[in-house]
Amino acid sequence: MINKVKAGMILGIEGRIIDVEIDIGKGMPCFSIVGLAGTEVKESKERVRSAITNSGYDFPLKRIVVNLSPADLKKDGAYLDLAILMGIMRGKLKVSDSFLEESLFLGELSLDANIKPMRGIIAIALSMLGSKIKRIFVPADNYMECSAIDGIDIVPISSVKEAIGIINMKEKDRKSHIDKLVSKIVTESEDFNQSDRSFRYTSDGKKLFDEDFYDIRGNKLAKRCALISLAGNHNMLMVGPPGTGKTMLAKAMKNMLPKMSDNESLEVSKIYSAAGKLDTKRGLISTRPFRQPHHTTTKIAMIGGGANSSLGEISLSHKGILFLDEMAEFPKPIIECLRQPIEDGFINISRLNRSIRYPAEFLLLATMNPCPCGYLSSSRPCSCRQYEIDRYRSKISGPILDRIDLYCEIVEADYSDISGNSSDNKTSSDYIDDINRARDIQADRFKDLNINTNSKMKPEDIRVYCQMDKSAENILQLVYNKYKLSNRSYMKLIKIARTIADLDESHTIKEDHILEAFSYRKAYYKYFCDY
Repeated sequence: MINKVKAGMILGIEGRIIDVEIDIGKGMPCFSIVGLAGTEVKESKERVRSAITNSGYDFPLKRIVVNLSPADLKKDGAYLDLAILMGIMRGKLKVSDSFLEESLFLGELSLDANIKPMRGIIAIALSMLGSKIKRIFVPADNYMECSAIDGIDIVPISSVKEAIGIINMKEKDRKSHIDKLVSKIVTESEDFNQSDRSFRYTSDGKKLFDEDFYDIRGNKLAKRCALISLAGNHNMLMVGPPGTGKTMLAKAMKNMLPKMSDNESLEVSKIYSAAGKLDTKRGLISTRPFRQPHHTTTKIAMIGGGANSSLGEISLSHKGILFLDEMAEFPKPIIECLRQPIEDGFINISRLNRSIRYPAEFLLLATMNPCPCGYLSSSRPCSCRQYEIDRYRSKISGPILDRIDLYCEIVEADYSDISGNSSDNKTSSDYIDDINRARDIQADRFKDLNINTNSKMKPEDIRVYCQMDKSAENILQLVYNKYKLSNRSYMKLIKIARTIADLDESHTIKEDHILEAFSYRKAYYKYFCDY
């Protein structure tokens, strides 16, 4: 007789059902696995054998053949351990075949029969929605990441004995027992998940983040540029000498990102789970990612790929910020590989006979010095020769520059700003209110479209949602003709103006909005053009 059990595995960031067939028959005792099994899957034989005997059961001394279907898909990882064990132990399970047909078993076995957490569990669970699967048995440590999924029962288990015990319960008792397990796990998670974000307070009671705009004195223009960037999700490049606050400004911006929706939280958590970077005790990720790769990072680490088709930094920053500190220090090929993801919001990874698409919809935030020594256009003398400056800036090509919306020059602060005598005392929380208000306007505007920020508008959307008054149109035409804007730069200019108008709560784009939007190209013409 052939026992059939269902398992799952991760392929990229998507789950696949694996049909596990176990034939236990007469013959010389052996245990073999067929169906294009990888090394980890073949090694599961010893884990399964030890888990069964250490659970107090007898391992059958018969000819055991395990077939994994579909046969043309290579199976990697220890995802199939629990399903193989359940197939071998079918005689101990007091349930119908239909119960097993509607159940999915996920989990790596330890030799002492405990069930260990695994990466990608939430991705597999989400992929089962709409299928015939009604319940998924998952490691207890993975329960919290799956708890927000509706439409499918998630059963947390810690050991083989517990799993078999739950399966053999009557339906009413099983439900009651699972509810108790879930309640215990949720309580432990809530105790662990107390907010670890620390705050400070000013003398007049204002709440400050650890990295707050309140601490960045001077550079009001840079703060305004950051506000526009976050309000409309516009890519931003900051140019300035060392020590002027570029990095500090970028790190303060991560605390000002708008909250994620439930769907965005699931999407980001799915990516981090597949990458093995999800903290299972905390459950779903609720804050937008902020990734800061070092300039020595490799191409695979940046965009993903390799033997295991791993996720790169651009995917780990999905729905958040990808921060490239000292962008010109990155190798040019690394910078160039960002072209397509910035434009399309995803990256295709081709490996052998398959292609995997990873999401990569991020806000690009970058900084750089104006020259190799860093002190060009500052109070300190620059020691660079012109050809060194040209070579340094040429690392950032025209197509990459064309994909950046906002250019901001960060200048050295005056003494009055540094000493704390400046009137600029707005906190990050003050800016967050403006950002959320602008985002709410955009959410209402695009409620019938598959976008949620101005930066994602297509040409046809711009024609509908970016109405200008006559003076704004005249200024835009003048700028376009004088500076010979590319089509992409022209569209970006209108999108930025639309965001500025949203911050002013203006339905129509006005002349001032166009002029301010164009002012954020001043650093581009100063450092990258001959104008």
